[in-house]
Amino acid sequence: MKDYLSEMRSFAAIIEQGSFTDAARATGVSKGLISQHVKRLEDVLGAQLLFRSTRKLELTEIGATFLGYCQSITQSADAAFEAVEALRGEPVGTVRITVPVSFGEMFLHDIIVAFQQTHPRIQIEMELENTFRDLQSAHIDLAIRAGLTDDPDQVAIPLGQLSELICASPAYWKTHPKPQTPADLASHNCLVNFQYYKDRKWVFFSDDGPTSITAEGNLRLNHYPLIRNATVQGLGVARLPRYVAMPEIRAGRIETALEGYRSPLRPIYLVYPYQGNLPIKNRLMIDFIRNWFTERPDLLETTSPA
Repeated sequence: MKDYLSEMRSFAAIIEQGSFTDAARATGVSKGLISQHVKRLEDVLGAQLLFRSTRKLELTEIGATFLGYCQSITQSADAAFEAVEALRGEPVGTVRITVPVSFGEMFLHDIIVAFQQTHPRIQIEMELENTFRDLQSAHIDLAIRAGLTDDPDQVAIPLGQLSELICASPAYWKTHPKPQTPADLASHNCLVNFQYYKDRKWVFFSDDGPTSITAEGNLRLNHYPLIRNATVQGLGVARLPRYVAMPEIRAGRIETALEGYRSPLRPIYLVYPYQGNLPIKNRLMIDFIRNWFTERPDLLETTSPA
């Protein structure tokens, strides 16, 4: 039988990209060649694969069945080439990553730069977003997430636990006494992330048990790097994720308070869709990210407090 790998790749790309034009752009061939590939497959199979209209494409029943095999075969072919390249010391391909916005802004750039210095032929596509997307349907290889979905087809690797610190600038603390208990925050201007604290309730844990306060202040934002900037400028007291606060603490631009009280912990995971044969490029990125956080234990807690 003739080799139809190119045709199968074109057909899969049409569905993944949503149009003949976008499939041609993604695969680097002409729109006319994409159309020829589909016609060739339909002629060989003796069946229609797609319903075409000016507005949308829709798979026939046979097309939907055939698509799964096309995707599996083309992915296996790509993995085979990647495996050989890896044995030659030259891993290649594209890794698509999605991460929360503030998380990505803080240090995903550093991770990618360091990774590509070691693996320059691996391309990275990174999306910053705070929503949980279906990784398989969106063709995303990896995601960093706070919490998990109940998707059984995903593999989750714990990176650590996200905790938060009460912080303000040295200049702010000079003119406002540091709180000794969470209740003392009532006399401070609190900078609140309304995306995560719509009710402005900050919960704390200590040896005496849990307690909570309603954070009051004149500035509410939905982006932690902006809250960090306002904190550094002395506008008030913030509750910042450890990974946002630590670079500023080390630089002396902010100082902590209420060290005897802990915030709730949120587990952070590196998530990827389950695959029988994980591509080499994905495995390299997974191992690199995991090791990067292991070497920086001040960003995420690795054990639960006693």
